Amino acid sequence: MQSYSSYEERHTVGTEEHRLLPEANIDLVFHCGDARIEGRDGRLRPLPPVFVIGVRDEPARMVSRGLARVIGVRFHPWSALSLLEREADLRGTCTTVGAGLRALSERVGPLLERGACDAATRLIEGWLLERQRVARPPDGPVTAAGHALHASHGSARVGALAGRLGLSVRQLERQFKRAAGLSPKALARLIRFSRATERLERVPDASLTALAFELGYADQAHFIREFRAFTGMSPGRYAAEVRRLSPHGEGAGGARDAGDADRGEHTRD
Repeated sequence: MQSYSSYEERHTVGTEEHRLLPEANIDLVFHCGDARIEGRDGRLRPLPPVFVIGVRDEPARMVSRGLARVIGVRFHPWSALSLLEREADLRGTCTTVGAGLRALSERVGPLLERGACDAATRLIEGWLLERQRVARPPDGPVTAAGHALHASHGSARVGALAGRLGLSVRQLERQFKRAAGLSPKALARLIRFSRATERLERVPDASLTALAFELGYADQAHFIREFRAFTGMSPGRYAAEVRRLSPHGEGAGGARDAGDADRGEHTRD
């Protein structure tokens, strides 16, 4: 598990829209309130009390109305597969979960309704720890490669990683995709993109040339192409949106997903 987060928020017409950006992590979300996600057909569908937002490479639209209470658990993709196996589809947004998560949600829901987020988090953590005791952990090279990609902000070379781990590139890619559901190269792209959006949300006036260099893109044009592929907009336009939503550059409001809420967030190993 990477982190837990919880928040309570009363949405108005001006704050009900959320943009779920492409993400290199997997989020398990428990909530109470009126939350809806847009499907590929453009229709908004209600989200159940528990759902999973898997690794994704395209943005999605979510709408929250009225009072919302949320607890999110964030996982690295290679650890989520073993913990949530047979409980959820980890591709895209999974709204139909297994019996274990449904039963847990029935216990968590009343606590969220009362605002007892700490008690709800303890229940969730206990359930996950029990799952961890019986789950088959991912292979050591997969975990090492995933952590190395995160530590390098996605700039580590897959060939160099494979050599350091005593594997061929093909072996590492096969093991990684089996454990994490995507290739190490695909994960690296998502990590770099996430780092870019985090920086632009903190410092929307940051130099795009300097940011491209810092994150290991070949040049600014490469950075812009990658950013546009994930969001449909340029990093400059995204930064302008951050400034519009938060004039002091303190964050993009609803630009990121529920798993990134910074209210009440705490990290787990």
